[in-house]
Parts: sequence; structure tokens; C-alpha cells
Amino acid sequence: MEDRERTPKISPEVYVYATNKHFFNVYDALRIDKMKIEIAGYDQATNRQTGHASAWLDRDDARMLAHLIVNRHFAPVTGGKWEKYGGSQREDGSLESRSIVLEWDEGDGGRFVRFPYRFSISNGPGRRTETGGVSPAGEPTARMSMRIPESDMMKMMLCVGDYIRAYETAHHHRLVAQRVQDLRAKLAERSQRDIVEPSTPAAPPRVPVAMNEPARGRERANLTAIEGGNRSTVSTRRTGTARTG
Repeated sequence: MEDRERTPKISPEVYVYATNKHFFNVYDALRIDKMKIEIAGYDQATNRQTGHASAWLDRDDARMLAHLIVNRHFAPVTGGKWEKYGGSQREDGSLESRSIVLEWDEGDGGRFVRFPYRFSISNGPGRRTETGGVSPAGEPTARMSMRIPESDMMKMMLCVGDYIRAYETAHHHRLVAQRVQDLRAKLAERSQRDIVEPSTPAAPPRVPVAMNEPARGRERANLTAIEGGNRSTVSTRRTGTARTG
């Protein structure tokens, strides 16, 4: 899916997580139904940044991950790995891909049991997919990864989940109005697709005279008495007197 941000407005920080080598930041981009996440590496000795990668997380994906992580369902539901691909068009017209990978990985022999969550973000050249999205095209030009303890990941996601709920409550009327507008647009588009050229109605099938009302004029059928029970029937209709035998 292609990510686009129409305004240079600064996004407020939702959560900042720091280690001795990395910063993990979550920013509010809910005005475009997303949250921006980034990982930045730095060197304590020189106090300089050593790397940076960022991506956009859909609001629904952020809500789902928050639920799974807080309730400790991430590994059983995802199989231990969740990933999402996206990207956008740069100012020079080229495509940039951004991928997110979140894994539950305790390492061989429980080597990383204290830091089971591994968050990775990659940025690099992208290509347009058949569905209109952006996928990676070749090796990324920036890739950052960091491990996070489960308790710290839960604290982060508790904050993210609460932030999304607070935003949706504060903007409830606007969000509902936007959904109604989107639904009307979809219904209007659907009705336009369903319009077809009127066709000439087919002629009604001819019904046999014996099964229809008596024919009139030139189309009246010549009735002939048939030997047997039909003769008495015809006579009965003609005379109104019942006959037997």
C-alpha cells in the first residue's frame, strides 16, 4: 500500500524508547490513518547518529499489534513473525519502499529470551505492484533492527492502544461523517457500473388455444368433437345438460 502524507505538519511523539545504541520512536499520523515509526542508531562515544529508517503503520494494524502484544497472543496468532510492505513516491519521481518486520525470536538455546521481540525497518528502492502498492526492488539502502524486552514492548503498545482510542473518541463525529461520505461515494460508483442499456423486450410466448381463453376473430380455432368422453363434455358445454353413457 502506498503511504502519502499531504502536510508538513510536525507529528507529536506518542512513545519514545531508548537503549544505549538505538532510539525507537512512535509518532502520531492518525490524520492520515497511520502511525509513523522509526529506528535510529547512535554511537554513545561520539554522540552521533549511525543509521536511520522509518515506515508507516496503518491504524488498524497498530491496534491489532497492540492487542496481540498486550494479551501475549502475538506468537500464537502470527506464528512468531508479522511483516508489512509499503512505500511512496519521492519528490524526484522515484519510488521508495518501506517494510516493517516484527518477530518473536528467543534465539538458539534461549540466547535472547530476555529480549524476544525484534523490530526491523528497511528503506530502499521500490517498484509498483499490480494492485497499485509498492514493494521492495533490490537491496535496501537503510536497514535498522533492535531487540526489545517483552515488558517494554507491552508498555509501548499499551500507550499506543490508549492513544488510538483517545483519538477516535475525540474525533468520533468527524470519523463517522467521513465514513458516511465514503459509503455514499462507493454506492454512487456501484450504481453507475450497474446501469445497462435497455433492451427490446422479448415477445411473450404463444399459449395453446386449449389452455387459454377462447380465441377471437380469425384466430378462432375450429373445434371438432372427438369420439369418447370428450363428446359428452362438448355437448354439456353447448346445451348445459349433463349426459351419461
